[in-house]
Amino acid sequence: MRNLRSAWLVAFAALGGCALYRPLPLTENPAPVALADAAKSVDHPRLAPLPIPAQGPWTDLQLADIAIVASPDLAALRAQAKVADAQVFAAGLLPDPQIGIAVDDPDGSGTVKAFTLSAGFDIAALLTRRARVAAARANAEQVRRDIAWQEWLAANQVRLLARRYHYLERQHTVAAHAADAAERLLALTQTALDQHNARLDDLALRRVAVLDSRAREGALARDAESARQQLNQAVGVTPDTHLPLADVTAPHDPSTLDAAALEEQALARRLDLAALRAGYASQEAQVRGAILQQYPLPNISVSRARDTTPVYTRGASVNFALPLWNRNRGGVAVADATREQLHAEYAARAFDARASIAAQVEALKQIAAQRQALDAQLGKLRTEMQPLEQAAERRDVALVSFETARAALLDKEIASLALAQAQSEGEVALAIDVGALIWH
Repeated sequence: MRNLRSAWLVAFAALGGCALYRPLPLTENPAPVALADAAKSVDHPRLAPLPIPAQGPWTDLQLADIAIVASPDLAALRAQAKVADAQVFAAGLLPDPQIGIAVDDPDGSGTVKAFTLSAGFDIAALLTRRARVAAARANAEQVRRDIAWQEWLAANQVRLLARRYHYLERQHTVAAHAADAAERLLALTQTALDQHNARLDDLALRRVAVLDSRAREGALARDAESARQQLNQAVGVTPDTHLPLADVTAPHDPSTLDAAALEEQALARRLDLAALRAGYASQEAQVRGAILQQYPLPNISVSRARDTTPVYTRGASVNFALPLWNRNRGGVAVADATREQLHAEYAARAFDARASIAAQVEALKQIAAQRQALDAQLGKLRTEMQPLEQAAERRDVALVSFETARAALLDKEIASLALAQAQSEGEVALAIDVGALIWH
């Protein structure tokens, strides 16, 4: 019976190290994050903490740092890393030994109580531990890389929306000036018609131009407000918040971009490709584990017993599956097929990255060329507008002619801003494709 008491003492001692349940209630209204202090704790392999003024204004990069910390969606996503680390911890644990205790109380005299005490251990779990731990570690690395990639996408989405809002606001301002110019031109035409110096169809055309310009002004106002709301949502602030944004830097010259070099940089630095490589390494470890499980791995146990006579015995046993039909062939087949699937997914993702970078570089170069040509004409037109305005003030040129030229100038300025917006957003899109900042 001394052996039985020892076994019970060991069991109770083991229970003392068990975890205890603690409730964790849900919080419907979490405390808001102070935006000015949010980026101080940013931890991202592609973005660095930037000094952020408390009251702004903030650049798109500063706002991206803020969004990584302040966004509740990203905070929820980062919790997955803790789950992956816990899985690594769990994979490294060995199974607890199995203890068996049995007592028989015989009927009749001249006999004693019989007991059996046994202990067993799964050797198979010990032999496959290395493969399990390697798979769990690679999976945890994949999760961390996936989280960093989602943070990278979210940060650049904030940058893109900040640039879009900036240029849409500028276009809306110019469109409002263009609509005012169309209103003045309509009034001048009405006056000329009253003096029998204009035709009725001219007045109708001017009125249509006013309606078109006001419609364009309203559309740009809606687009700018929509971009602002999307920006607030991406940063993680309330819709009524007006973020203090700094002016966006002018688009850069894309003529020096080397698509081939950027493609190689993307293959080496993109976090989603790194995550896929880690996932493939995890699956490689799982393939090795599945192959190990096709062999007859033993389960060993030892025992100590006493019968009713009383006769004491001790012994040992080894249990294993006889690999005749199953041999874990199904597990090996699934592991191999999954590895082949991951191999194909990586190849497809790398191909898409190369194609997207090449297309984006070419698009940036074309937009820059169109914008350069338009700005050159705009420069000439602005120069010509100065003497034309002076002539209109001296009444050497009809005001209708001057207002028509000014309306055309404003239209071209809106077109130039639209091209600048496309080029600025394209720079962010290229950074996403490459997986690193190209222009700081």
